[in-house]
Amino acid sequence: MRNAYKTTSVYWAKSQSDIMKMLGSIGVDQIRFTSMPDRMVLEFVMQEEGKIPMGVRIVTPLKTKSADEVKRNKELNTVHRILLNHLKAKFLAVGAGLTEFEQEFMAHLIIKGKDGHDSTIGEQLLPQYHKHIEGKEGPLLLN
Repeated sequence: MRNAYKTTSVYWAKSQSDIMKMLGSIGVDQIRFTSMPDRMVLEFVMQEEGKIPMGVRIVTPLKTKSADEVKRNKELNTVHRILLNHLKAKFLAVGAGLTEFEQEFMAHLIIKGKDGHDSTIGEQLLPQYHKHIEGKEGPLLLN
């Protein structure tokens, strides 16, 4: 699906700015982007009135190594544009009452793991889920 945005000429910093504006327009003021050699990470804290703040971490793997700056920037242009539209769709669904924030962002919600480190619900549960559906583990039990 990345092919749909592969030829985007929108520079990644513009998309990143658009993401920050969109999040700001719904009251999110704690936003962080982190770029690493193998991934790009967006983190933000959602604070809905009367609810406990929820940390969200969306990790996007990158194929291009940072040494090839032209290719890396093209890939960053693509993933940032996809992320912007992905978030727009999620917030549209939440805003229209089609789904709730927690449901829409479940896999990306940040929790404290058994080892004391932060991770996302998806990072914690998906390996167990895959073992379960492959029949390599018994029933998937959640407490």
